[in-house]
Amino acid sequence: MPPLDGYVKDTYNIKMDSSDSTYKITGFQSPCAEYHEEILSLDERYLVKHPGIFIIEAATTSVKLGVRAGDKLIINRSLAPKRDDLVLIVINNNFTLTRFYPEQLKDKDPESEDFLWGVVTTLLREFR
Repeated sequence: MPPLDGYVKDTYNIKMDSSDSTYKITGFQSPCAEYHEEILSLDERYLVKHPGIFIIEAATTSVKLGVRAGDKLIINRSLAPKRDDLVLIVINNNFTLTRFYPEQLKDKDPESEDFLWGVVTTLLREFR
C-alpha cells in the first residue's frame, strides 16, 4: 500500500480495496459537518463588481415606493424592466425613481431625451 502521508489524518479511516486499487473512505463524517454554512459575501450576492451594477444613495424619502433618504439602491443597468419594477429614469436631466409600467413607453414623446437608466434590484437600509 502506498504511503498516505499528507492525505487525510485522523478524520476518516482509509482502506485499500484490492480489487480495483482505489482508496475508499470508511467511517463517519463529523456531526458538525451538516451545519456548515457558506461565507456570506455581499460582492457575490449582489454582483457589486459587475460593470453594469451601480450603488446610489436616495436623496429623498418616497413613502409610496418604500424608499427613505439615505437608503442605498443597487441598480443593474443590464436588466430589462418588468411591470411594477422599481426603476431609475432620467427626466429633463434629473434622476427619478418610479415604478415601471410598459404603457408609459407608448405615451412617450419620440423627441424627448428621457430614458430608462436602470432597474433597482436591491435596497439596503441602515438602522443605526
